[in-house]
Amino acid sequence: MTTLIPPPGPDRHRAIVSEVALLWAAHHPGPFPDVPFEHRHDLAYLDFNMAGCVTTYLRNDGVPGPGDVEVLRDCLPELRTAVALLARSAEYREGLRVFRGLLAMAELILADGA
Repeated sequence: MTTLIPPPGPDRHRAIVSEVALLWAAHHPGPFPDVPFEHRHDLAYLDFNMAGCVTTYLRNDGVPGPGDVEVLRDCLPELRTAVALLARSAEYREGLRVFRGLLAMAELILADGA
């Protein structure tokens, strides 16, 4: 899954912040989804890290907090791995939706600062 990044232009930042806000509203506050037991701790920690970055970004009107860009860059490979893992079984459909959303938010926030 590749996130659709708005094209460059005067409204790009606003469009990205709005999209991240919509994705976050769909993500939070929901219960943590069913995921493979052996990966639950790592995925919960990944979700926790993402939550901090996304809420700071939205609270600051689209400005990441100190160190958040690095956290998001570090999370990208883990998010992609989580999506691939969860896509293997229909049993984890909700987890797949949640982690696809987190991946999209990370990609959008990083693109906003690029």
